[in-house]
Amino acid sequence: MADILLKRGSTHAATYVPNTFIDEYMTRADGEFVKVYLYLLRCMNSPGMACSICDIADKFDYTEKDVTRALKYWEKMQLLHLEFNDRRELTGICLSDFTDAGGAEVHADVSGTDSSTDSASPSRPRQIPERMEYTPGQLLQFSEDETVKELLFVSERYLGHPLNTSEIQTILYWLDKLDFSQDLIEYLIEQCVAKNHASIRYMDKIAMAWAENGIHTLAKAKQDSAVHSHAVHAVCKAFGISNRSLGDAELKYVEKWSHQMEFSDELIALACQKTILSIHQISFGYADTILESWKRQNARTLNDIRLLDAQYQEARARKSAPAEKSKAASPRTARGTLANGFSNFGQRTYNYDELERELLSHAR
Repeated sequence: MADILLKRGSTHAATYVPNTFIDEYMTRADGEFVKVYLYLLRCMNSPGMACSICDIADKFDYTEKDVTRALKYWEKMQLLHLEFNDRRELTGICLSDFTDAGGAEVHADVSGTDSSTDSASPSRPRQIPERMEYTPGQLLQFSEDETVKELLFVSERYLGHPLNTSEIQTILYWLDKLDFSQDLIEYLIEQCVAKNHASIRYMDKIAMAWAENGIHTLAKAKQDSAVHSHAVHAVCKAFGISNRSLGDAELKYVEKWSHQMEFSDELIALACQKTILSIHQISFGYADTILESWKRQNARTLNDIRLLDAQYQEARARKSAPAEKSKAASPRTARGTLANGFSNFGQRTYNYDELERELLSHAR
């Protein structure tokens, strides 16, 4: 395929976007956050443009809280600085110079990984920021944040009880260290409660799995949920499970096959079908052994599996050929029996026609 040549059709006024932003920041940020930052750059080039939170929200049909979350995200990334008055009202936005931002270093601090880890394959678990216990002073500071107030309120409504200290610490860890958005955390809690898993520990396991797989936005979480649902459906269909839901241990297998090992639903289902054909019962462990074998042999398509099966059958045929050849070449006695250790004993012969007549005579 030929390279594409980019040409400039006009020399109209344009907004300068630093390459560092595109290379180091844009690809890892939520699309809504990117739009807000680009609009800020646009406003910087046109001082007369209105640039309040309300104006930005109207521009993209966002809520003011969406815009506020975007601004706080970019402040955390050290690409801008927010200025407030005594009443905690936003009065200024100062965009940072990219030469001082330290792109790679800033990203490493926020995500909890270095640049080499971020460029790794999705199957490689990401390094997760360490947990911390927030001090009373930090909790008080969080409590003054409108986003945190609303998040904790909504969490209490979903869980059906006032949050205890441990639950608050965990939710703040998701928000502050895992860099989950408010919408993502609310979605996490909502989905777990809907599935009768109202334990904060269970939710934390899901949150950690999302963080390891680079899921930090609501859109990615919904996409992951859809993929996970398809994989679970494929497994249940292949195993013939229709009267129950998968247990936690079984779901961990599906999670492993789909996300860590990155097998398609088609190959996961095939491994389950081969399990039934081999041992005639449902066994997630046996299916896991099959998939581990395929992974070691880098089998990723149906054609790869067919080739492996053909090689296996060919190897079995070669292995059994010497035994068949040896059996065919074994010496035989005059009566056609094998000349083994039992050939010293007299072999019995039967006249089956005579036996049949004898049986019929006794029957009369």
